[in-house]
Amino acid sequence: MDGRDTSGGQNLPATIDAWPAPPAREERPVLTVDGQLMRDLAARALAAGSGGMTKVGVAAVRHGEGATTIARSLAVCLMENFGQRVVLVEANQRSPCLREVCALPPGAGLLDVLSGAASLEAALRMSRAAGKMLVLPASHAPGIAAGSPCVAPSGAKLENLLAELFFYADALVFDLPPLLPYPDAAVTGRALDGVAAVMRAGSSTRNDCAQAISDVEGAGVRLLGAVLNREKSFLPGLFGRRA
Repeated sequence: MDGRDTSGGQNLPATIDAWPAPPAREERPVLTVDGQLMRDLAARALAAGSGGMTKVGVAAVRHGEGATTIARSLAVCLMENFGQRVVLVEANQRSPCLREVCALPPGAGLLDVLSGAASLEAALRMSRAAGKMLVLPASHAPGIAAGSPCVAPSGAKLENLLAELFFYADALVFDLPPLLPYPDAAVTGRALDGVAAVMRAGSSTRNDCAQAISDVEGAGVRLLGAVLNREKSFLPGLFGRRA
């Protein structure tokens, strides 16, 4: 990032090292979804990256807890507040929705690129509905059942994709499948700089959250923090103690 013109962004550091290191496990915060705390999460994402390149994921504990909303908000925040060029990648083939959310036309998607059936250039889409950012949506395919084998991008194909994506962006935000009951998020997360776990207030149970975090960290994935979506006036005891 050295030498980049920073006039178009706010609070963009001269180098990535200007950001403090991500907090230790016992200091990780619970983040509610407002502007300042989304900026805090964006700063943690940048700090986790290196060499001016950041690649992070967002994954809900279970379906319907708002991971796609948080991933999109994080991507927009990185663009608008930190001057980053961002690609939002839908790596959730279990229950994809970014094509609809971002008002994207039909076309090739992530699995098509990984299989070689389509080029990355053919699959990337500019979405005005997502803050004029580039989006790599999931492929058109039926939803994949919970008991199906892992379909997450991983290995050499994922590494090659990441390298290609960084021709278009400084930061990559992956919208990942739910942490429970799928292994996909942990598989992809190992290739990323960190993953933020999303839970919905009044929905995720304490045991679910504890199990999801244990599984992710046990798989060698760096946890950036926990995002409490639709929080009202309370914090789950488990995460309050971790703050």
